[in-house]
Amino acid sequence: MFKFFNVKSLKPSPHSVQARLPEVYQKYVKSLQLPPTPVHYIPNENKYVLNPITKERERRENRAIPLKFPVEADEGIWGGEGVIQGFIREKKKRRRFPNYWVPKLKKSVVYSEILNMYMELTVTERTLRLIDQYYGFDHYILGSPVQDLKSQLALSIRRKMLLALLNEEKYHEDEATHKEVLEKYKKYMIPVLSEEAEWFGLTERQAVQKQRLLEEESPPLPLKHAIRQIYIEDMKRKAEEKPSEEGDVETVEGEGNKSWVSKINPFSSRKKE
Repeated sequence: MFKFFNVKSLKPSPHSVQARLPEVYQKYVKSLQLPPTPVHYIPNENKYVLNPITKERERRENRAIPLKFPVEADEGIWGGEGVIQGFIREKKKRRRFPNYWVPKLKKSVVYSEILNMYMELTVTERTLRLIDQYYGFDHYILGSPVQDLKSQLALSIRRKMLLALLNEEKYHEDEATHKEVLEKYKKYMIPVLSEEAEWFGLTERQAVQKQRLLEEESPPLPLKHAIRQIYIEDMKRKAEEKPSEEGDVETVEGEGNKSWVSKINPFSSRKKE
């Protein structure tokens, strides 16, 4: 589904474009890897439970059900639901067969107040319930944790909403309605900077292309030019420091020549006979 950096995978080369991506994008990628809200199981609030037979305290573990997110999940908003892979047994003494449990999908039309547009999306019943719980599609997209959206489409819509709020883009012809929308959703603009909104919701490929365009506009200074500038400044500083006596200069130069000669002379460590 998401082709981002994986903790278990190999780190990108220090000379690659991925390693030069800004810190705000690296922070966004790490937020995607946080554990999402449980959807297909109910976590145990108590860490320990009393065994009714042995009367001993036993530890409970919350093991998340592994989910699979196909490519189609990026084309809709499933509300955190995914495909569950498991086995099914029709009769007790028969062999089990692999089975997939897929969420029930449906087409639905949602309205974005910020973008002032209707969108036909592939959603689930949980998505519609979450929209009702958040009191609107915009609040659901902007208020949900990043790791719970599980959809590239939802992340792209959120990026477009953030940019529209930060840049005060006018999607409503009426000025009063435009100001009312900005005032209604301004709480989502406070923790987000303009640079974070620019890099939010981009895939790895899009982020690499954006970084390459930025580097082409302002290419980095080669290291040889920086070393040359340091050398020129050092020579200017030495020229300003005039020695008091000419003999001191000769002595210093002689010692300098001697030190350099002693470094490259292979027989300097041997004693003269």
